Amino acid sequence: MRKVLGGVAILLGVLLVVVGIVAKPVLYKNLATVPLDQKSTSDSQGSGMSALRAYKGDDGRPHYDKLEGVDLRSTREVRGIPGKVPADKRGTEAFWQTAVQSQALINGQWTDLSYSDEGVSLNRRTGESTNCCGDYKSAGDIEDPTKVNDISHQGLFFKFPFDVQKKTYRFWDGDLGRAEAINFVREEKIEGTTTYVFRQSIPKAEVTERDVPRAVFGDSASGTVKAKVMYGNVRTLWVEPNTGVLIKGQEEQDKSLVAEGYPELATTKGTIGYNPDTVKKNAKDWGTKGSLLGFVNGTLTPLGVGLGILLLALGLFLTFGAGSRGRREAR
Repeated sequence: MRKVLGGVAILLGVLLVVVGIVAKPVLYKNLATVPLDQKSTSDSQGSGMSALRAYKGDDGRPHYDKLEGVDLRSTREVRGIPGKVPADKRGTEAFWQTAVQSQALINGQWTDLSYSDEGVSLNRRTGESTNCCGDYKSAGDIEDPTKVNDISHQGLFFKFPFDVQKKTYRFWDGDLGRAEAINFVREEKIEGTTTYVFRQSIPKAEVTERDVPRAVFGDSASGTVKAKVMYGNVRTLWVEPNTGVLIKGQEEQDKSLVAEGYPELATTKGTIGYNPDTVKKNAKDWGTKGSLLGFVNGTLTPLGVGLGILLLALGLFLTFGAGSRGRREAR
């Protein structure tokens, strides 16, 4: 009976040692990879905000409404498109499409403000933009809502890398059209899930200049006027550190148009962030997954190898130690 138990202990010991050895190079490597067919939705909301609504009226002419003290919401859908990635790159690259619909609560009705569509190539492990597969961004306006431009992305876009470090990364800002530094601030628990908080501060400044209709500023005169496009933002992200997934996001936006002879016009101003339901769902879904991934990346190797060696020693003792003692007693 002791030899049987010893054999079982040896078998389990070998299994645990093997699992411990392959945990990082095999198990973790396969798990720490984003899917090609990603599907996710996040909802953000802000109150007491300012915005500019541009739309075509029933008369077919452009109209511009200055909105103040309104509720805004933004719905973002992310969908992976495996077919955009060449077959020989699918092990390391992914292509995700993100569509964002922004709305304002006007007279009790959610009314469309804007819709954007963007395609981003990213490394499946680091989350870094790679521009491998035809990145693009919608650039439509009232006159041509379907216009799309090619674009080269930089830095992180959808998420942070697996095994996030407490350091400075570079995160994409669509209004600037480039990646800017985003700094680690602190740790914070959300719904029981540990997150790393990162903050990106962009001082308000002119980002470009363009011709805009005088009607945008409430002027009844026809024609256009040169306007400076001003932009500033404080972006705060709560990141699950093992997976790099965003549990919560918030932006303090300050966008406006400045033209000579007119008061500064806010196009988007105020604080908007993931709503409570989105945050709660993210924490529930990714808190457990993150803990398991962290276990595979950290504790599993020493635990598996350590327990495996103990079981091997016990198995060898039960298998061979008993026989040696019996022979000594016989003599």
